[in-house]
Amino acid sequence: MANNNADFKSIELNSDSKNLCSPDISTQSDFIGVAINVPTEVEFEAAKPAEDGSFTVIPICGFYQLDLAELSKDSVIQLFAMNVETQQVYRGNLIEEDAGTEEPMPFDEPELQPQDLEGQLLSAYFNPNLVQYVDLPIAEATYKILVQIGQVKSNVVEVKISRK
Repeated sequence: MANNNADFKSIELNSDSKNLCSPDISTQSDFIGVAINVPTEVEFEAAKPAEDGSFTVIPICGFYQLDLAELSKDSVIQLFAMNVETQQVYRGNLIEEDAGTEEPMPFDEPELQPQDLEGQLLSAYFNPNLVQYVDLPIAEATYKILVQIGQVKSNVVEVKISRK
């Protein structure tokens, strides 16, 4: 876990790489689930948006290790933020735009069935800017943050947004 909020400023957003602020699950060799870490406080200036155009940056440094059979049923990564004071819940899906390809696959492969995937795990890191995917109001607030993939929920973390 990161020692201070400044560590989060060096995170490569929207990457799938492990970094200084990634959750430490090394002590849990049989970890199955989702773990996240966020800074405890971020600031914003209304007249000075972040590089990606959002009003501030709230990096979610996350890791998941899940059964592929379960992921094949529902692999949407959902981001939730609940305003602690008002209890208002904001949500968004972590979806990257992909232009894809118009070209057909060069070979035919049988479609994988859920039983083909049983017992196989998929592990990945993720580092989105929460504000890029969840439409939070431009205001000071404290939020509880949660990530859910399929039916699996992460730990809950808290971040305070302050005006600079």
